[in-house]
Amino acid sequence: MIRTTAQDVLPPVAPVRRLAAPLTGIAETVELTVLQFAADAHTVAAFERALDGLVRQAHRDRAALTTALSGAVGEQFYRTEEARRVAVWHVVPATLLGRIPEYGLQPASVLRPRGHEECAQGGLDRVLAARVREIGYALLSGRTLPFLLATPTWDTGALDAAELVERLAEYQRSGVRPGAADFGQALLRVRRDGPDTPAAAAAAARLGTAEGDRLAAWLGPDGAPGTPLRRTGGPGPRAHRSWARPGAAVPQVVFGSGARPALLRDFPDAFHWLGRPHEGFTQCYHWHAGHPVRASVLPEDREAQAAWLLPSVTLAATVGAHGDAWMLPHLARLGGPAGPALHAAVAAGLGAQHPEQRRPAVQALLVLAARGELDAGLLGRELAAMAVLGTVKPDRLADATRSAAGAGAYATVWAVLAEALPGLLPSVRTAGELLAVAADCAERCGARGPVPPEVAAVAARRGSHRPAAEARRLAAALTAS
Repeated sequence: MIRTTAQDVLPPVAPVRRLAAPLTGIAETVELTVLQFAADAHTVAAFERALDGLVRQAHRDRAALTTALSGAVGEQFYRTEEARRVAVWHVVPATLLGRIPEYGLQPASVLRPRGHEECAQGGLDRVLAARVREIGYALLSGRTLPFLLATPTWDTGALDAAELVERLAEYQRSGVRPGAADFGQALLRVRRDGPDTPAAAAAAARLGTAEGDRLAAWLGPDGAPGTPLRRTGGPGPRAHRSWARPGAAVPQVVFGSGARPALLRDFPDAFHWLGRPHEGFTQCYHWHAGHPVRASVLPEDREAQAAWLLPSVTLAATVGAHGDAWMLPHLARLGGPAGPALHAAVAAGLGAQHPEQRRPAVQALLVLAARGELDAGLLGRELAAMAVLGTVKPDRLADATRSAAGAGAYATVWAVLAEALPGLLPSVRTAGELLAVAADCAERCGARGPVPPEVAAVAARRGSHRPAAEARRLAAALTAS
């Protein structure tokens, strides 16, 4: 058994922050709404607080809100537009200003773009579109809402179960019927593993409403995330054209998912893609600006999002494409299990061809380690498996792990490499750099324990070539008195 005598001093991780109090005035609501028009990267907190603020102010004084919006927005909406042509953050203000026709806001209008039936981003976008159009349709129909159910408690998009129970109780007292998409989004966001979950489930059941019963069931087996299923394979004929590149369609690690019956049974059509089984390769290839808002659709299921992201991250390793590994640090901050799909996505990111594409995977590794959620053995075994497939190259992995170690994660990196090296040695001739990183980490964290047979075999080779020299150095560190 390997043990260490020194603890890591990891860089601080940005904490998950509670959203500020709801907006109470028209001026601050309009100000935050206008910022959404100019933002290049939207945050969950700003988008959700502005959306909830518009709903609250429309409920209190719609005429005053519309006047203030018209003066602040100016010619942003100079003519009537189809809802599908309006960005998701603009739908509600455009509706208040009379720039979206009512027929474009009906639930049936939220359609899948043709050719993107298997796009994960499209699936998340469809939920966002369904919710904002439902709000707009309610406003045009004269059915105002006092506030939104799905406004998050935390800046990842997560919603505390007890807070959702309180909102449902207030709706019940006010005689307000929840919107199907807003309530569906609230369920996807609710924290199922918090200390208040059992009490919240009991309180939800006591409400005596259909929504209360659904929340209680969702906090039980109905809401359990699916378990992504690992397999090794290549993309099929329905995969996106990116996978037709030379070197891309090789065997690689992917994660499929099973069906989630509750999503298919009880949620609006726009949510059904999230509940259908997926084979692992999708047509999705664009997780661009605004990704925290999209990720906030499933803030408590980072495993599913990592499974959908993995093929794109793998492209950065196999063909050097500008993949989406930059999404990994954000996924590491989300809730739900940090399981094999997320660790596989981090592993593929550590093997990206270009240094700038490896950095986000290093950051994700450090975030998971700082939060106590990194399974070093799981990550090490996945790295070894991907190295055998050719997805991860030892020299790139050496660069990435050296960066992580340099941030203070010597014990963490050693724990990962201790599990990965037996699968990489002694057949890998270019493992000298990787062995050097392992030896340096073992020395710095005071690792002690038996020398893995594969390391001993390399150390026993004659000569002074790099792999043998570094293997001897590692063996000496592990056996030092």
